[in-house]
Amino acid sequence: MRIGIGVYDDRLSAVGLHPDGSRTALSAPLSSGIEVSLDRLLTRFPTPAGDAVDSLAFDLSAVLRRADDAPLTVVRIAPRPPVERTDEPHVGSAPILHVRGGHTTLGDELAPFDAEGFRAASAGIPAGSRVVITSVGSFANPGHELAAGEILLEHGGPLSVTFSHTFDSNSFATRERTAELNGAMVADAEALTTSLSLIAGRRFPGARLSVTRNDGGRVPLSRLASSPVHSALSGQPMEFLGGAAFCGLAEGDLVLATGEGPILGSVRDSVPAVVPQLRWNGARLATQAAHLVPATRILLHGRNPAPRLVKALGAELDDWLDDGSAVEADTDLRALGAAVAPLSDWALGVVSAGNAAEMAHELRAAEARVHARLVAFGALPSTVRIVESRLVATTYEHARVVSVRVHGVATEPTGEGAHDAAER
Repeated sequence: MRIGIGVYDDRLSAVGLHPDGSRTALSAPLSSGIEVSLDRLLTRFPTPAGDAVDSLAFDLSAVLRRADDAPLTVVRIAPRPPVERTDEPHVGSAPILHVRGGHTTLGDELAPFDAEGFRAASAGIPAGSRVVITSVGSFANPGHELAAGEILLEHGGPLSVTFSHTFDSNSFATRERTAELNGAMVADAEALTTSLSLIAGRRFPGARLSVTRNDGGRVPLSRLASSPVHSALSGQPMEFLGGAAFCGLAEGDLVLATGEGPILGSVRDSVPAVVPQLRWNGARLATQAAHLVPATRILLHGRNPAPRLVKALGAELDDWLDDGSAVEADTDLRALGAAVAPLSDWALGVVSAGNAAEMAHELRAAEARVHARLVAFGALPSTVRIVESRLVATTYEHARVVSVRVHGVATEPTGEGAHDAAER
């Protein structure tokens, strides 16, 4: 059995998927903290003989919090400081250290890293600070970001350091913004990971624990602490995926009526269509995200076949939507989405390839990395499938520089299905 759990500010909602296709739905108020409430909820789950719990997937998007109590320092590494410093993006009053360095899109050094200058300037960073390091060209060569991180290790006080090169984007500002948000949520993510692992591990010691992601998939819960930004906005994708599972849609368009209005998206091979960046508070974040947009009469007009229509629990349909074709959910779709979400992994980055053979080699290598990581997550090799594999030209960049984009997923079988698959 697989169990998906949606964690909200005021309650826990859980859906269990049994090997025979049936579902068990439970909920519990969040009145005594997540740990106590989760323990009580899992105690109530029926686990008949032969129906062991193989997997627990958590959607934590409603309770992941950013902590802004620690001081923030931003380190920007570039060949020269900006000409005007009056319009620093998004970091408010945080001090910004400008350091000489940076690389080209081919990974060649634009300017030597000013290690001594940064060592002197970083001595003024307060103990216990959050530090975000962004370097020009670090998506191709992270050397200068890592060098700055090594210098910060010399500090006596504890520091939380986030590197922008761990997020896929050729935009300096997008990487920095994503790194800053990620670093602000790490402390909360670490606490949630520890608490959920202890409670769920004690109740179901053989179950694999995972957390949902913005792309409509999930990864092992242990990865939440390092990259919570990829799970921070997973609630709507999970609700959408749950709606598709509820009406049995594996391929096509779906309109999901939620409490915040209808949303439109596409399901391809049982996973949501994905875009490479997500808008958050009007800004772009470097995280793969399910492509969901507000549904309007104009967007839906003339679509053939017409999108499926699902109404989430407690939602109201807009007057212009056809009430007669709507399927009304009787369970929490976010929890259901977490239960059916596949394991997901990406290979993203820029490579240098000058001909078709080199490009094909880079794609095969990326697909192999994704396949290996999904197996390491616990997926059976036979369940892994590559749903997207392509090279994308980098506009206005060097002719040999292309972006690799590979997405792989794997759906874990449960119960007897898991045993049969293992035997094969």
